[in-house]
Amino acid sequence: MDEIIKPNEVDLRLIIIDFEDITHDDITLMTGVKPTYIRTKGQPRNPKQVDSPLWPNNLWSMNSGLGVHASFEDQMNRLLDIIENNIEVFNNLCSKYYCEFACALMVYKDNGESTPSVHLDERYNQVVKTLNIEFDIDLYVF
Repeated sequence: MDEIIKPNEVDLRLIIIDFEDITHDDITLMTGVKPTYIRTKGQPRNPKQVDSPLWPNNLWSMNSGLGVHASFEDQMNRLLDIIENNIEVFNNLCSKYYCEFACALMVYKDNGESTPSVHLDERYNQVVKTLNIEFDIDLYVF
């Protein structure tokens, strides 16, 4: 049986967490961006299991829309475009709630690709300084 060779993936998102005085829909309306993923405080992490732990907080996230095979740089630039075009709204959200760029790198061994690069440039630094957004990166090797 032939082994399936998977290309590396970069999953970059901006997440907003720990809001209780607004809804997921409110954030969507304010930003003009359809969320990639939401979770609701108090809902089961796994609805198929009766004894599943509950989510401890609300979360709203967006990605670049480019897909996981686009480079980190392209995804980050697209997210920065979205944020900079609506900087007042994101400034308000990030000053009230925890905001983070969450990046997951999925690296598949022996696929002929090098590990995706993660470069944070001056444009990124300016936005992060203005909005106080944290950065988290997870590396998964398969």
